[in-house]
Amino acid sequence: MAWIWGSSPFDEAVEKATSELNIAGAEDIALNLEICDQIRSKAVVPKEGMRAIKRRLNHQNPNVQLLTLSLIDICIKNGGDHFLVEIASREFMDNLVSLLKQPAINREVKETILRMVQNWATAFEGKPSLSYTGEVYKTLQREGFRFPPKDAIANAMVDTATAPEWIDSDVCLRCRTAFSFTNRKHHCRNCGQVFDQACSSKTATLPHFGITEPVRVCDSCHVKLKMKTFKPFVIFYGAIRQTFDHLTSRATVDASKLRRSQSQQSTKPPRPKTVREQAEEDLQKAIALSLQESKPDSRAGYVPAGGPKNWSGYSEPPEIARDSRPAAADDEEDDPELRAAIEASLREAHAPKASAPVVDEDQATIQEASHDLQPLESDAIMTFSQTIEEAAARGTRDLT
Repeated sequence: MAWIWGSSPFDEAVEKATSELNIAGAEDIALNLEICDQIRSKAVVPKEGMRAIKRRLNHQNPNVQLLTLSLIDICIKNGGDHFLVEIASREFMDNLVSLLKQPAINREVKETILRMVQNWATAFEGKPSLSYTGEVYKTLQREGFRFPPKDAIANAMVDTATAPEWIDSDVCLRCRTAFSFTNRKHHCRNCGQVFDQACSSKTATLPHFGITEPVRVCDSCHVKLKMKTFKPFVIFYGAIRQTFDHLTSRATVDASKLRRSQSQQSTKPPRPKTVREQAEEDLQKAIALSLQESKPDSRAGYVPAGGPKNWSGYSEPPEIARDSRPAAADDEEDDPELRAAIEASLREAHAPKASAPVVDEDQATIQEASHDLQPLESDAIMTFSQTIEEAAARGTRDLT
């Protein structure tokens, strides 16, 4: 109908995007995406959009053909499944094969068409409504056309999300109010269901459908779209919260482990000493004992009855009371040898000794701490003790 009413805005946009004045390989990406949005949002009928693009593809200028093929590739990846159905139709694919078989076709245009047909056949595999593209690909292979290596990401590059088809109803699908002359029907552009004015008074953009202008949506879809907008912030907050909780729990666990280890160390029995440590401890004890024994005050000895202060440097034999001696028989004869031995011992005991000089009070104070007897003193005491015992045994009355 363009020859009657003139060119449409969509036709003018396609002609501008594929103008022969544009530099080859320098397509207007922003304009191409705007054309895709019009196709995806169904602002233009998909078949009319396909025919407008097909007319530019039949241009004789190779530069226009290359720009048109670039526009087709972008629209296939972003235009939605309703546009894919038109591209996979016999009308478009047969025209493309006819162009491919022209003898005077530009080599770069030919290679680009072969690569795109191969990618489309791979991406449309398993979709019955788009199966004709696969048939064309196999036919060209049988006819001897040489295709470039396959693109591994062809499947991932096709985005088929489109706005849903509108449904009809006699009542609002949210509040169940019947429609009338005053209560008009309104369709949600996001879900395609029908609502009244009260349940669909909000507007929003639908970028996932290629709709960049605010359009009518129902209250439920409006809430979902708002939640989707704030979802990255919710995810970010949740990640921060999870990290904080993890660090807090880890710090709590570390603190409990530290307290448990400290309590175990406090109640743990002492470690047994090694052989080397035991030997060093015994050596220290032996050294301390030797130092203690080397001190003069620490040795034990004989202490006189009068105490150290009354000790004049030598000891005297104790006096024995005569009345304490046991009575003997009157008819017992005295032993002259025993009497002589006792008298000699007494004289030696009372005689001054050169080895025991009389010392002054200072020297006596120094020697007070020593309790050991001299050898001579020890011999005298032992001799006197033995003499007394023998005399007592024989019944001697007078030892003088």
